[in-house]
Amino acid sequence: MKNITRIILLALALVMTAQLAYARELPAIANSPDGKKLEIKRGIIETTNAMESASLRISLGSDLHGFVEGKVCDYCETIKVIITPETKAYKNNIEVPLIRAKNRIGRFATVFYELETKNVRAIRW
Repeated sequence: MKNITRIILLALALVMTAQLAYARELPAIANSPDGKKLEIKRGIIETTNAMESASLRISLGSDLHGFVEGKVCDYCETIKVIITPETKAYKNNIEVPLIRAKNRIGRFATVFYELETKNVRAIRW
């Protein structure tokens, strides 16, 4: 009885492994609805980055436009990212008015920004 149970479990494991391997294999070329061939690119494309600051350097006007200066790492170059009215602010994972981010000057915060536009998506503390 033990041998039959082992064989069944082994067969199930092989079937599940084969399905996972098959699911990971994506076609390199696919057809779109209009008949054109599309090339599928694999990989991860980073669109955002974050910088943590022990002492936040921020400038924010009453019109909710401004900027944040900081570094991604200790040895990295200082970068300047743009705050817009669309920027979100979070305190302990709860959204708060963006103007409250001004109170974080000189204090800890994490700033998430878009790599291409340098617009700030969120400021969290």
